[in-house]
Order: sequence, then C-alpha cells, then structure tokens
Amino acid sequence: TAYAVVNGVKDTLSNLRTEQQFGKLFKSASEKAEAAGISIPIAPPGQQRQRRVPAKYSHSTHAAVESHSFQSLEDYYRVKVYYTFIDVLSQELERRFRGDGETQSNKILSALHSLTKPNKWIGKEIIGPDSLEAIHTLCEFYGGEEQKLKTELRVFYASFQDTSTVKDILKTLRDNNGQDIFPTLVKMITTYATIPVSTATVERSFSKLKLVKDTLRNLCSEERLSDLLLLAIEKDIPLNHSEVVNIYRDMAPRRLML
Repeated sequence: TAYAVVNGVKDTLSNLRTEQQFGKLFKSASEKAEAAGISIPIAPPGQQRQRRVPAKYSHSTHAAVESHSFQSLEDYYRVKVYYTFIDVLSQELERRFRGDGETQSNKILSALHSLTKPNKWIGKEIIGPDSLEAIHTLCEFYGGEEQKLKTELRVFYASFQDTSTVKDILKTLRDNNGQDIFPTLVKMITTYATIPVSTATVERSFSKLKLVKDTLRNLCSEERLSDLLLLAIEKDIPLNHSEVVNIYRDMAPRRLML
C-alpha cells in the first residue's frame, strides 16, 4: 500500500512539472503578493549586473557562458526554484522507497509479499521463475536455505489453504507450533509483519524520550523508562483503569501485620 501511494505521489509530481502548471502557480502567487502589498522584483535575483561580452567574442563558447541569463523573473523561478524542488523531491522518494545498489528495498518487500500468495506455491508441479527469484532474494538477504523455504511453503499451503493474509498466517503458525515445523517461514513472515514502512515511529520515540527522561528521572531504571515511554507513545490504546488497580493490588501485600 505504501508503494502504491508513493507511485501516486511521483505521478502527481511528474504531472506538475510542466510550464502550464507553473504558469498557474506563478500567476496565483503574483496576485496574492500584490493583494498583500508585497513588491515583486522586476529582474531575476543576481542578474542586476551583467558582464558585457565584447563583440568579437559574441559567437564563442566563452560568450555563451558569460551572457547566459534568464529572460524574465518567471523563467528564473521556473528553472531555479520550481523544477529544482520537484526534481529533488522525486529523487528523494526514489532513493527512500526504491533504494540503491544491487538489493533494492522494493524488491525485498515484493519477495516477502509473494510468500503470502498460496497460488504461487501450490497447484503447480513447477514453481514459476518469479517465485524462485523471490526465494533467492530473501535467503540471500536474510539468510536461510532456499530449498528448505520452498519446501516449507508448499507443505504449509497444502495443509492450511484458508490463510490469505499475514495475520492469518501468523495465527496459524502460532496455533500449530509453526516455529518447530516451519522455522524458515516463521522467520520470513515475522520479518514481513514487523518491517517498518517509515521511520516516523522511531523519531516519535526519540521525541518522547526527551520529554519523559528529564532531570528528575536520570536515575530511572531501563525497565521503568521503557514502560513510561510505552504509556507516553501509545496513548490511543484504551486502558481499563479498574484492571490496572487490581494488578497493582495483587503485585505485593500492601498491609503489614501488626
């Protein structure tokens, strides 16, 4: 789902990178600037003073470099600001979600996703090349035997045919001692279920850590700090206060015999 959203954003950015779209944006910005009383510069920034190239060099390469200038303020903002911003944003999206190097992040996620498709592993005498490539990618990246993972997938889906989601697969593995029977499959599915889409959760944890661990909690133990962070971060989880009180009551006797 995250990759589908990213592809949609990239397509939108690609459609925005046109002269027509920039013209609408520049016109709207100019109108708002005039309405707010903001003066709009006439010449592009940094081009008020131009070196004049002698006539005898007018057709040389040196003259082309020296005399290069934007014809209007609109041209300057279109090239220097608008196109540059869209290009940088598209490149960062590509780098973050597509990865770089030989093993790309989307390739790994696609391979993990293929493990949840029963029709790729049963009902066929020969497994397709895409499925074999997915197994090779996962075993090479996370470690494991390719033949063992392939066998576990075929046995699992032949035995439990009603599993179609990651949640169903994990529940079936947990209820049937999957760790002992399908160790490689459990490792891959658990990885797929817990792999983060973004770093927002981690960044949120660090932000809360600054608020929770103040000068009064410097000597706080690791276990207590972890519990306090859990309460601070997961505020949307409903709590039964009566149950919490009962847990504290049963932890240790609070009254001393006299």
